Order: sequence, then structure tokens, then C-alpha cells
Amino acid sequence: MKQWITDKFFSGKRADEAPSRVRKFLLLGFSLFLGCVLLGFIGAAILYFRFADELPDIRQFVSYQPSTATQVYADNDELIADFYIEKRIMLPLDEIPLRLRQATLAVEDSNFYYHFGIDPKAIFRAMLTNLKAGHVVEGGSTITQQLSKRIFLTPERTLNRKIKEAILAIRMEVLFSKNEILEMYLNQIYYGHGSYGVEAAAQTYFNKHVKELTLEECAMLAALPKAPNGYSPFKNPEKALNRRNHAIRRMAQMDFIDEMEKEAALASELTVGELPDGSNPAPHFVEHIRRQLLDTYGSNKLYRSGLKIYTTLNLEHQAQAIRAVRENLRVADKRYGFRKPRKTVDLNQDPDAWRAILRKKNQWQEESDRPAEGDLLYGAVTDLDLDRAMVDLGGERGVIELANMDWARPPNIKVDGRWERIRRPSKALNRGDVIQVRVLAASPEGGPWSLALEQEPEVEAGLISIEPQTGHIKAMVGGYDYNRSQFNRAVQAIRQPGSAFKPVIYVAALAAGYTPASIIVDSPIIFKEKEEAFDQWKPVNFEEKFYGPTSLRTALTHSRNIVTVKLLQNIGIRPAVQVARDLGITTPLSENLSMALGSSGVSLLEITGAYSVFAKGGERIPPTAIRAIENRHGETLFTHEPQVSRPISSGIASTITSLLESVVQEGTGEPVKVLGRPVAGKTGTTNDYVDAWFIGYTPQLVTGVWVGRDDHAPLGINETGSRAAIPIWLQYMQEAMEGQPILNFPASNEVVYLKVSPETGEPAGFLDPESQFEITLAPPPAELLETGGAEEPEPAPRL
Repeated sequence: MKQWITDKFFSGKRADEAPSRVRKFLLLGFSLFLGCVLLGFIGAAILYFRFADELPDIRQFVSYQPSTATQVYADNDELIADFYIEKRIMLPLDEIPLRLRQATLAVEDSNFYYHFGIDPKAIFRAMLTNLKAGHVVEGGSTITQQLSKRIFLTPERTLNRKIKEAILAIRMEVLFSKNEILEMYLNQIYYGHGSYGVEAAAQTYFNKHVKELTLEECAMLAALPKAPNGYSPFKNPEKALNRRNHAIRRMAQMDFIDEMEKEAALASELTVGELPDGSNPAPHFVEHIRRQLLDTYGSNKLYRSGLKIYTTLNLEHQAQAIRAVRENLRVADKRYGFRKPRKTVDLNQDPDAWRAILRKKNQWQEESDRPAEGDLLYGAVTDLDLDRAMVDLGGERGVIELANMDWARPPNIKVDGRWERIRRPSKALNRGDVIQVRVLAASPEGGPWSLALEQEPEVEAGLISIEPQTGHIKAMVGGYDYNRSQFNRAVQAIRQPGSAFKPVIYVAALAAGYTPASIIVDSPIIFKEKEEAFDQWKPVNFEEKFYGPTSLRTALTHSRNIVTVKLLQNIGIRPAVQVARDLGITTPLSENLSMALGSSGVSLLEITGAYSVFAKGGERIPPTAIRAIENRHGETLFTHEPQVSRPISSGIASTITSLLESVVQEGTGEPVKVLGRPVAGKTGTTNDYVDAWFIGYTPQLVTGVWVGRDDHAPLGINETGSRAAIPIWLQYMQEAMEGQPILNFPASNEVVYLKVSPETGEPAGFLDPESQFEITLAPPPAELLETGGAEEPEPAPRL
């Protein structure tokens, strides 16, 4: 060796001078090395003190609370929605699979457990790569550096930022253990598609919890942080597969997995779940919750503090409610006529282009995608015969027989008082029209699909369903389609309730001493009073007839307007308004006699909540959508404690329920009888058929339905609450009550049944063959002691 050095460096020199020169050379080299090290330390110190004052105090990170998603749960604690700026679900390290931790180390920082925050070897490698490229293409950052950049710094690629990143990383290594840093990293880092942290990423990409991931799925997640969008398996499956396989090979190189596991993982296909579309099973309900939380906690706590919101929503009831609203609105909308298609295509110009548009509109991603029975699709009319229309669905052929489109008359056109049905397809459609259809069935032997003409309803509806014993809102539908309109017609819309408001007036009358047998004469009357909002008003019944002496039961059963107006006139407007307030109706009420007919607007939630008082025997529990709220640590911030009050006696509640049962048994709510269990309710229809209502209840569930148009235009002739609202209510309640026990409304010890004369409403002899039993409030106990028995209260005055 000595000879080699001599020959190499001192050839041509005297041999005896060589050892001395070698020593000098080695000493010089060592001195230079020490000098470089010293200069490095001095440079590092200068850089440290240069940037130290600009850096945050890392000790503050000990109490750092990262932005986490607020999660919303149904009544069975199933997750239904979340609110977030960054979708993140925090997990402790021991709940994150070992394979995912290993895969992350393999591709991001193989020396993680051996460096002190920065990895000189990785930095040197990155420096060479960047020099070759002529610009910054590789950072050489450790997991600790990535974490410090994510939390404290901007993503810009500059030398100053890299220096700050290194200083912060070293500080973090001093303050935290390696496992703590790894846990923070796996919960903080961005994985694409709005997901931060491994749990949110697992749900986004695989529709499962992170603890359920397989080896290859762990490798796929670990491969994403370097370029979440570029390696997204949804956007770039080929790149994603290559990157995943790179992670698997790195795991094998580091002996995290054996050769057999590696080969099996590499051979597996890249499979991902459905990309979440941001929808939820109860969009109007969730938005109602969000508004409440925003008012209570503010936006920062709502979107960043990881609250857990436990709601009252029943997912089965909600699905049933949405289905009932959508299906019946389509049926109702057909009664209002066919609106001409808004879009057309030129059949002769670039058929491939408009077929591609139709396939996209029908959400067909693959060439193999085909219609399925019941699908709602879009197609272009290609031909019209005398009794059929041919339709192109985007490459698939379909046919609409005349019988499946004969409803498509022009809107609001009648012939001889009846709706006209079209007699040939060309009366409604033209070639090139883009229409909506429903798939009925596939024709045999690969023929065209059998279709029915459809149209997107313009009419809207709201539905709300409340459990009267708890006040819990079990279902809420705010409109036909949340994507079309976020306005919540179950909560935000203030509409005239029409006759659905009459039970409030009758409750006030019962409290004033009237009974169901009390008689009021149904006769013409004209009001001319200064306090009225009009100079002259002549109320009329729906049938435009007068019925003479009428009992309150008959008047409410058949929704007689004049009797209700006279009743309100007798008891006074102020007492009726107070009853409405006591029942939970808070919107302003017009204090005039037209209030008897529901002229003052209310929300569906308010009036359904008022009916829930009747169902609960006179007790009121304000409707609520939230059971409890917890913070990210599981500590309870709020628990719903029902505020029970008694606005009306159990006797009045039983009496009004009896009256509303008559509405169902023989009045305007008669279609509801098919429910086959005790049910009470009331229809409502406003002038010109603008609003249609039905509020009804069983002992277990109170449900209200409103149907109308947002622009307050009429629905159509005879579109009453019975015709437009009851079908939605009935379909929902039939499904919601299936399997539930058949219960009677609770009896009250504050009522008695007396024989009365139907002609006069006065007590009758027990043996009177014309008399009938009627419910009435029982006299107070003291009065019973004095009289020795129950007596009919003095009859109310007749008008």
C-alpha cells in the first residue's frame, strides 16, 4: 500500500522524501476535513439563528388539535353525513394496521427509526437527482420533515422553506417519540379526494375502515401521499397500480413481507370502492342539523372540532318517506299535463356525439352498461307511428306504446269538463325531442326496450314524521330532489294550511265549553267589520252549499268552513291565537276571522308538532332532531332533555282525536282508512288549489305532508289535500307502520260518553231511539259530588 501511494503521488521524487510528504498530505486532508466540519457547524448555527425567530414554538404542538370532521349519526348510531374543511378521522397508532405503517415507512422514510429528523443520506441522494434534472424534483424529506411542513409551513419549494423544515423536524424529534410522530403523520397527511389521514382515506377509496384493509390496499394508501391526484386509482388506475406495486416491492426489500406475500400482492387486481358523491340518505334533514349547529357552535367548531352528532333520524323511515314523495309527485305531476321537452337534437348531425351525451346523462360509464327495469333514463325520439314512439337511449333502442304516454296532454286543457287524453304520439312529441322515460321491461329476443314517458315533476312536497312520545323527528323530506333545490319545505316554507288549521280552532272551542255535539247553523253570513283586513267577506263551503244546523263533529268531519268561522267568532280570536301558541305554532297569525280557514302561513314542522300534542294526550314535547352531541374525546356536550308541558288537558286531546278519527272514517280523510288501524287526521286545501295538506297520526307516529308549487301557482282543478297529499302520507305510513302493533289511542279519565240528540246537541233520554253517544269533557270532581252524577254542560249558543 505504501509503495502504491509512493508510486502514485510521488513518482519522480526522491524515495526518502515520500514518507514525509505522505504525512503532510494526510495532515492537510484531516485539517481540511475538520475545517469543513467546523464551517458546517458555524453555517448551521448561523442558519439556525437566522431562521429560529421566524419559526413557531414547537412546544405548542403538544396541545395541537388538528381539524377533524364532525360526524352525524342516525338513531341507530349509523354514520349518515359529516361536515368538514378537511375530512379527517383521528385514530391512535395501535388502531392503524401494522402493514400500513410498514408500507408507509417503505416508500416514504425507510430510515425513520434511525435518523434525528433529517436524513443526510436521503438529502445527498436528492441533491444528485436535482443536479441531474436541473431543477428541484426530489426533496429527500423525512416523515418528520413532511409533518412539520404540513402543520407549520407552506408547500412552496424554496431553499429557505427546506431549512425551516429541517430545523422544525429536529425540534420535533426532541419533543416527541418516533411513534408519536408516525401517529401524527398518518392522521395528518393528505391522501387525495378531500381525505386527510388514513381512516378517511380508507373510507374514500375502499368504503371500509382502515383496520379492515388488506396488504395490497395498505400499499395503495401508502403510495398516495407523494402525489395524491396523480396516483389516484379513480383517475389514473394504471399509474396507481404501478405505484402500489412499487410500495409492495419496497416492503419486501425491507423484509416487512416475505417473497410469497409479495408475489400474491403483486398478482392481485387493483380494486377500489365507489367514489363517494357527497350525498347522504337525508340531505334536507342533514342541512337542518347543520344550520342548528352553525347557530349554536359557529363554523370553526362545526367544521374543525370533530363533533359527534347523534340524531333522531330513522334511516328506514327516511328511505320510505323519500320514496313516497318522489313516486307520488310523479303520479300527481302527470295529472297537470305534459310540458314540452326543453332540449332537442338534430338526428342527422353527428349521431355518435348526441348518443355519447345521452349515455353520459344516463350515467353509463362502460360500453357494456345497459338499461335495467325501473330505471329513469333520457333518450331522443327517433320516429313516431300512429300508436308508438321510437326512442334512442344512447345506443340502446326503446319503444313507448301509446298506452304508456296517453297522459301527455297539454297542461290544464279540458274537453267537456274532462281531461283529454292524446290519441297519437305526434300530439305530444316530435322527432329529435330529448325526453325522460322509465324502463318497463326488455322486449324478447333482443328487441327494443319497453318504455313509459316520464317528466321531472315541477310540483314540490314536504314530509315530516315525529314520534309523539319523545318528540323525535324520524323522517324529513324537504322537496322532490335536494340536488335541484336545497330549500327545505318541511321547515323553511311558510304556507297557508287551509282546513288543516281547523283543529286548533276546535281545541279552543272545546276549552271554551263547546262539545262535539254543539250545534251551529251553517247559513250564509257576510262580515263587515273595521278590524278585518277586508271591507266585506262572505265565507263559503267547499261544496258551495249550506247545510243548516250542524254539529261540531259533522262540521270538522266534512270540513265545513262557515261553521268554523262562526265558531271562531263565538269564542274570540285572541283565545284561538293563544291555543295556537301553546301548541307550538310561532309564526305570526293574522288576527281576523279568516284565520279559522287557515289563511295565516305556518311551517309543516310547526303544524305537525301541534298535532303531536293531540297524539300524546295533551302533553307537548317540542320536536327535536338531535339526541346528543359529543366532542372528539367522547365527552358529552349536550343531551336532549325533553321539555314536557301540557297546553291542553287529556280530555280535550281525547275529544279532538275522536273528532279527527271521524274525518278519517267518514270525511275528507276517508282514503286513509285502508291503513287498518286507529288513525286520526285532517286534510287542508287552500283557495285555487294552491296548497294541499294532510296531517295524520297513530298513537306511535305523527306525519304531516304538504304539496304545492314554489311559485304559489295552482296545482290544478280538484287537487285537494285528499287527492294530492294523502297518497304520499298513506304510502309512507303503510311502510313505516308495517310490523308495528295496532294500538288504540289512550283513554282519558277526563271524558265521558253521553246520549245526545243529533238535532239539538242536547242531552237525550237513554231510551230515545234517535239519540246517539257522544264524547264530552267530564265535569270536575267537585261538581260530581254536588250533583251526584255527570250532566251535560249547558249547550253553547246557536248562531
